[in-house]
Amino acid sequence: MRRLAPRWFAPLLAAPLALAGCGTEKSEKTGPNEQVEAPPAARAEDPPEPLPALRTGTLAPAEHAELKGAIAAYRVEGEVEYVEVRLPVTGDDLSLDWDRLHVELDGAGPGHVGVLANGTGATEAIVLVRRPKSGAAPEALRGALLARRWQDGRNEWVRVPFGGAGPAKQADDAGLVARWAEALAHVLGDTWTEPHPWKQFAAGRIATWLKKQPGAKAIAGSDLLRDRPARTDLSQLMDTTTGMMSMQEALQHDRGLRLSRDTGPRTVALADLKPPPLAAHPFAVMQAALPNPNGGAAEPLAAATPAEFWYARVDDVRLLLRLLDEADTWITPVVQILQQNPEDRGLTARYQRQLGLHRSDLAKLFGHTVVGEVAIVGSDPYLREGTDVTLIFALKQPEVFDAELTRQLDGYRAEVAGIEASTVKLAGVDVQRAADPNGQVRQHRARVGDLAFVSNSPGALARVLAAAQGQAPRLADEPDLKYMLARDPGTHQALAFLSDKFIAAVVGPQQKILAARRQEALAELLVPGYAALLHGWLFGHAPKDIKELTAAGLLAADELKHAGGEAIAFTPGQAARSSWGSPEALTPIVDLPAVEKVSEAERNAYDNFALGYQNYWQQFIDPVAIRLDVRDEAEAVADVDVRVLPLISATDYSQIESVVGKSRVTVTASDRGLQAVWAVGQDSQLRRDMDQLMRTLTGKGDVGLGWLGDWVMLGLDDRAGLVGLLSQWDDTAQLPPKRERNQFEDLELWQQIGKFPGYAIAEVKNPTMLVATLAAIKTTVESVAPGMVAWDPVARHRDLPIVRIGVSPGAPLLPDKAIAEAFGIHYVQTGAAIVVGLDRPTITRVIDDLLDGRLPKVGAATDPHSWCRPALPWARRCGRRCCGCCRARPTLRASRRCARRRSCSAATRRRRSRRRGWRGSACSTSASRRSTPTARRSSRCAPKARPTRCRARRSPRRSRRCRSQARRSSG
Repeated sequence: MRRLAPRWFAPLLAAPLALAGCGTEKSEKTGPNEQVEAPPAARAEDPPEPLPALRTGTLAPAEHAELKGAIAAYRVEGEVEYVEVRLPVTGDDLSLDWDRLHVELDGAGPGHVGVLANGTGATEAIVLVRRPKSGAAPEALRGALLARRWQDGRNEWVRVPFGGAGPAKQADDAGLVARWAEALAHVLGDTWTEPHPWKQFAAGRIATWLKKQPGAKAIAGSDLLRDRPARTDLSQLMDTTTGMMSMQEALQHDRGLRLSRDTGPRTVALADLKPPPLAAHPFAVMQAALPNPNGGAAEPLAAATPAEFWYARVDDVRLLLRLLDEADTWITPVVQILQQNPEDRGLTARYQRQLGLHRSDLAKLFGHTVVGEVAIVGSDPYLREGTDVTLIFALKQPEVFDAELTRQLDGYRAEVAGIEASTVKLAGVDVQRAADPNGQVRQHRARVGDLAFVSNSPGALARVLAAAQGQAPRLADEPDLKYMLARDPGTHQALAFLSDKFIAAVVGPQQKILAARRQEALAELLVPGYAALLHGWLFGHAPKDIKELTAAGLLAADELKHAGGEAIAFTPGQAARSSWGSPEALTPIVDLPAVEKVSEAERNAYDNFALGYQNYWQQFIDPVAIRLDVRDEAEAVADVDVRVLPLISATDYSQIESVVGKSRVTVTASDRGLQAVWAVGQDSQLRRDMDQLMRTLTGKGDVGLGWLGDWVMLGLDDRAGLVGLLSQWDDTAQLPPKRERNQFEDLELWQQIGKFPGYAIAEVKNPTMLVATLAAIKTTVESVAPGMVAWDPVARHRDLPIVRIGVSPGAPLLPDKAIAEAFGIHYVQTGAAIVVGLDRPTITRVIDDLLDGRLPKVGAATDPHSWCRPALPWARRCGRRCCGCCRARPTLRASRRCARRRSCSAATRRRRSRRRGWRGSACSTSASRRSTPTARRSSRCAPKARPTRCRARRSPRRSRRCRSQARRSSG
């Protein structure tokens, strides 16, 4: 089974996507909470709660009775021998989940490789062993297997000793070698358990090696090559969002099997490949419509940045270093978890070394007295594989700057051998170059006026220098950046921007074809090292040289060059290198020769990629701006604002829009945990569905969500109860919990659940209807489960009753009456909102917030500063502004279309309403009532279009055809 690779931009967009709830039109409603204008009252901080102690110690696997069997087969091949042991499995042992690659052998040493040929449920465990040849046929083979089993409510490891008595029933089994190789290849090739590119390579290489073994053809299904086609489609390598680990797993599967990756002759001109037909927004028109079109703060360093580069600027290098430290601490581990990749590629250290800079000295060198603003720019997003990075410094003391750069480079000369200095000319500017033969250091330095440039790429630096001198389009002149700066005026400590031209370059054929070829080259660069690792595993020692590796049949001579003919240099113990770079750091795409011709297969693959990209983004390429300001250095509190313009059609963004409808809210950040706020539009389909569900469950027509206001909130306090609950299931960072009962009867577990600091809040616009709804639910529960549920007030806080819903202590079948007291749902109605949660201290804290005015407020559509934001103080505070720009694309596009479309008659509108289940014209219906991308695009039509009669759509097929024609006519 293939794992789904998370998108590369998931860490960037996860918070805005999951936590933003913003509509596209003005809401006329204001909630009662907006009347609270008094500043929040200061409250005494609660004493810190003790965290649960880690369960430390040792946990040995449970011991199992010995499985006794017999040696079934034996074979000697050269300097190694193969042994097969068969062990009967009966009774409860049939449910053991075997670790098929973990075979302990008595007296084992280097070169002993055992594998379990069959898995769970087999009535016979077949152990196959390859080891150095002994003096005589074995009289016995002893060892142990590892397995997992479900015991006392959890999985536990079991060590199962085994013994096979000799002599072998079949002393010279010609098919034994093939059976061992087939079993090992099958286990390594299983992508479900601990997938890794090396395992895929080893599985394929053992399978090819298997074909040469005696008896391979005599075993049904042993020719693994016959049923293993290439697993990667070329178009997958062009997907910017595909996880590199997943791609390399598939590529190494193909490399190990020596499957041909020849894409055919390159006879198609690159100009014949058509990128996604995406246009730019009319940014000049949009900027002119802003309240202050020229209010944006200038970005001087953007004037030295090529228009097609990404851009990140900080006003102080000390902030840059702080951000790099935070990235190492938080972002890198999170990305590794999302990508399911345990590898630490040391990106920060790699790029520092390439640039010839030491981060520890940067603060002293580049303090505010030496340099001003600092920008980092690049041409592609492939930071992990290898990309170009260029630093732009606004100098205050050029002499100090140059002297310190030289001193830092001298420090690398002591660490990296062979660094040589030279001078080259790029874009008419003299550039000082310092590099070693292996590319670990590749510093390029230049000066233009008061700006200094340091880059790891000559190609990127040439483009930057051309932009700085006005010889190439500059980012500062691009209308999308001008609009974004004017849309959110003001200065910020840090700004990152992805322009239209950058996104267009990333999805364009030039970069996509090179990125795909570079992934193929990376797979080829990994082959020699993977083969050497497999050699050490099979033979117990690393190969002395290439000859020994090829003589073992694990590496072919033609695998020391790329498919394009470029030589691959490899010495066992070192990484392979070529003109494409090394596995650690590939040559930046901007430094590779430009693509002029492509193969037919590459063209078809790019056409597939472009079609899929267009299906997501529909018509426009959309820029992304990220702003950051540190508000409290001591507490490490920062505001992060992400604006994506606009929402992507046909994705989760559209689902959020359908829930939000017309509502928008402003949220006050919490200082005690995580909050996520969603606006809920009055016209939301979710609201109607929940109304119907409530009425169905209670059987009462006056019960529903009519009391619900414009927003709902989910929160999680930063309390010890969260760690305590997680600790009840964690058995990776600590020993598993000891339970005397099963989980459903464990009092400690229920107590921890009752302390879980999560809560939910919903605005109440009609308290009377809420009371009626709660009363109806209570009546329904009591009629369905009489005497089982206790529903009573248990306390008061600030004159508000706290009601608890829990299991009645006298309920039948309750294993422990204390469980009824340990767990319960609490709710409080404040008038403006209702709060629901498990932990009473958390509920009282939330009540204080609500009564002190810390409530979300309904935002105005014309207010450029109304936003939907989460609060995450123990990590970072971040938010995504949601305002008029979110609807720029549908409004502009629909207006052009509506100028050409004919309005519908009242009779036609009524027929459509009856057929589709809503009221009103198809040309004026709110976007949130339409579910398809086509409907959303045509939903906001100009109401003043000339009223002429149009034909009624008589069928869904014709309806789609009419919409398609309207879409084409709109251009």
